[in-house]
Amino acid sequence: MVLNAVRDGIGRVNRAPAVLVSVLVLTFLLALPLGLVLRGMIAGNLGSSLAAETAASGVNSDWWETFSSQATGLGVTFTPRIIGVAGTWSNIGAVLDAQPQELVIVAAAVAYLLLWTFLLGGILDRYARNRPTRTAAFFSACGVYFFRFLRLAVVALAGYYVLFVFVHGWLFDGIYPWITHDWTVERSAFFVRLGLYAVFGAALLAFNLWLDYAKVRAVVEDRRSMVGALLEAWRFIGRNPGRAIGVYLLDGLLFVVVIGVYMAIVPGAGSTGWSMWLGIALSEAYVLARLWVKLVFCASEVSLFQSLLAHAGYAAAPVPTWPESATVEAMDGQ
Repeated sequence: MVLNAVRDGIGRVNRAPAVLVSVLVLTFLLALPLGLVLRGMIAGNLGSSLAAETAASGVNSDWWETFSSQATGLGVTFTPRIIGVAGTWSNIGAVLDAQPQELVIVAAAVAYLLLWTFLLGGILDRYARNRPTRTAAFFSACGVYFFRFLRLAVVALAGYYVLFVFVHGWLFDGIYPWITHDWTVERSAFFVRLGLYAVFGAALLAFNLWLDYAKVRAVVEDRRSMVGALLEAWRFIGRNPGRAIGVYLLDGLLFVVVIGVYMAIVPGAGSTGWSMWLGIALSEAYVLARLWVKLVFCASEVSLFQSLLAHAGYAAAPVPTWPESATVEAMDGQ
């Protein structure tokens, strides 16, 4: 059933390409202003210098080091760690180490999360119905569930605060120094830290899984109470722990495969000419693949939940409609 849910989730995503295109376009529009700001900072620093010519044809490490040492705000993110798959590992490491980020990055992340929160209701509704819906119906569902998911976000913020402040601090500021304070072998300390990363990562993924199924139940069953959705999600996972976790892990494996393929084919740093442009194209394809995997997570969890309820394609709410005018609303009210 786990494999079938993931396979069915992939099918639901592939049969709704408009959803993927919508998410990709809106993600691009959100990232565009940041990219333009960073472009202006780089252009202002390079000017008409000789470094500009070498930077245009490839990686100028000397200029890059100078720029990084002087950068502020968004510019501090422009480091060699953004090249290729290193950016993904850097982001994962920042999460596991609970590293504070620049205010502009936090603001961008909040904006992206709000955008995703708005789209998620329509995405889950489309995958739950497993049949085409009109654009108006999609965005109507987005609006219906947006404010419900905002209430759920309050619980999510409280949970993440506990995880990153108390649990993370207890593991890495309490247990880790206590275990390794007399050790002289760095390799042994590294494996202890790696084990603590695994514990913290497992707690983080378990909390994400709980939130995921709360959102699924809220949409599929048209729940208004997010507390009720959380309680029912807890019961669902408790009754089906192997299947719920199995689907989550298989989806995670898809993400690992995407990273592995990208690592294998992306050109290395310092590439020039057609190789440099190929690297840019592959990076954009990698972003698309990551969004696709994110949607597969949503669709496969919906598929598993519906299959265990014996209601394939079931959604409690009627197909949302978006009246085209006040006259239509008045006619519907009669």
